[in-house]
Amino acid sequence: MDFNEEHCLARIRQKLQENGVKLWLAPYYADQAANKEKLEELAMHISDMLALPCNTVLNMLSTLQLHALEKLASRACFQETGLATLRIKVVGGSGLQKNITMYLKETGESLKNKIVSEMNFPSSTRLKMICSGLVLDDSTSLLAQRVTNNSQILAIILPSDPDCQKMEEKIIQEVEMIKADADLLASQQDENYLRIADQSGNIIDLPFEEKKSLAVAMALHEKGRSALKRNQVSLALTLFHEADAKFNACRSELLKAVDNAALLNLDIAWCYLLLGNAADIPDAVVRLDQCEQSLYKTYGAQMERLLTLKGTTGNEAVLFLRLHLLQGVVAFHQGKTLESIKLLNQANEELKKLAINDGDLTHLINLGYSLSDARLGLRACRGDLNAACIYLQRREMERQERKKKEEEEEERNRERKKLGKTANNQWVNLGYLNTIVEMGFDRSRAAEGLKQTNNDISRTLEFLQSESELYSSQASSGHYSEESLAQVVSMGFSVERAKEMLEKHNGDVELAVEDLASNLGRPDDQSSSPGEEASRKQKEATKREKEAYKRLAKDIPRSEEDHLDSGLELESEYLHKYLSFLNS
Repeated sequence: MDFNEEHCLARIRQKLQENGVKLWLAPYYADQAANKEKLEELAMHISDMLALPCNTVLNMLSTLQLHALEKLASRACFQETGLATLRIKVVGGSGLQKNITMYLKETGESLKNKIVSEMNFPSSTRLKMICSGLVLDDSTSLLAQRVTNNSQILAIILPSDPDCQKMEEKIIQEVEMIKADADLLASQQDENYLRIADQSGNIIDLPFEEKKSLAVAMALHEKGRSALKRNQVSLALTLFHEADAKFNACRSELLKAVDNAALLNLDIAWCYLLLGNAADIPDAVVRLDQCEQSLYKTYGAQMERLLTLKGTTGNEAVLFLRLHLLQGVVAFHQGKTLESIKLLNQANEELKKLAINDGDLTHLINLGYSLSDARLGLRACRGDLNAACIYLQRREMERQERKKKEEEEEERNRERKKLGKTANNQWVNLGYLNTIVEMGFDRSRAAEGLKQTNNDISRTLEFLQSESELYSSQASSGHYSEESLAQVVSMGFSVERAKEMLEKHNGDVELAVEDLASNLGRPDDQSSSPGEEASRKQKEATKREKEAYKRLAKDIPRSEEDHLDSGLELESEYLHKYLSFLNS
């Protein structure tokens, strides 16, 4: 069925629904046969309303009647035998459609094999299947993946040459690696590897498990966007669906605080369009509705909240352009012609407003800005070149200030981690520690005091004072000074071991430290101390975290507005394609 036929069929179906016409019932179907006379009368009536040839309408009414009867028969068969009818539409090949029957307890792999066999594809054909917005897993039953009787399955034909197979395997491995890395980093409750912020940039304090799910979802979403920029639509869609599953593990109230889930719905629907199937997946309609509601709630009906927050709405207008374009495309394929024209014309006006002067773009690039930054700056300022220069300068200053704060916070985190935790599992209070050090006490001993007293500054001062008196008492009977003992203890050694080594080396700090460091004089010379073993494990854990962060950060954009940057070539192409057809 070509583009024109598909649209006509959708218009006729829409008109039948509006008038409550049921082609599988009398008077259009009776005594197990179609009533041709009544169908012809109906065809003439619809032909007049839609300005379509009567023969065309009659043929399509027969097609719709046949589809309805097949659906009723499949429902009866499912109830009697348990055999489900699945409507298969092939993408990326001949566009074939076929109904396949099988038990829902069978796996995704079984369905793949049936499609290849019954549709006479070569045995080497590789498929990816999508149902209700979910990529079907080969090893899981169809029932467990929410496949039902009369479900529509999109079967995407993947290239079968060895290089493409390796790429597919790489995609699967990358998805699993991303999930593992993000899961590891999100598990570090006291680190800032993956922080969750609201639209104002404020960090949201979340329960651990929710932070973990949301952080993993956001990391997968960013990776999917990166794949989409590289035109790897299949990988992007896979990553987006993995992210969607993680978002669904979060409370709905939490998802309302951030726009990520709404934008993910928009990205998934965009992938459907790029695959040529925006109209074939009912899931696209639901996702676009959810996206629209979330964007209006987050930004305001006229984007007034966004304007108050950022002072500009130019870049976010790209999201509404894509939303209205996708809604117009879906309406077109649903036969809602007037609604489609309205939405596509709205998108067209938005596209015109987002147009950028090439000369201004070149000017900003010559000033040293990237193409992305230059485009974002001009759109933020509605094409005003001077305002864009000021905007980009201010944004760079804000970016540097934010980077400085992040580095300072990372340094504080490293210090906290190095010092350890108190008895009640809190980090040592760095403010209290600095205050005590300013009083003249040794930093290492002050930290130890705070750990033992659960960050009680008064008790810590008492502890340090009494320890100082102990040093004086111990030092007076040995061959070392109080300062020497404090110096060795400050390096992390216990008072007892420091005293032992100083006495052994007649107060020589350097020899005492060297002896302690080499583990000489201990009964277990050949083994590491518990503290050293813990330190080694901590270093290994930190190394793994840094490696995971490096892998994740590879495709994560440095700009929080990166997802708003688009040359809009594809949007323009699809928009004019559908408008041209409607206008013709």
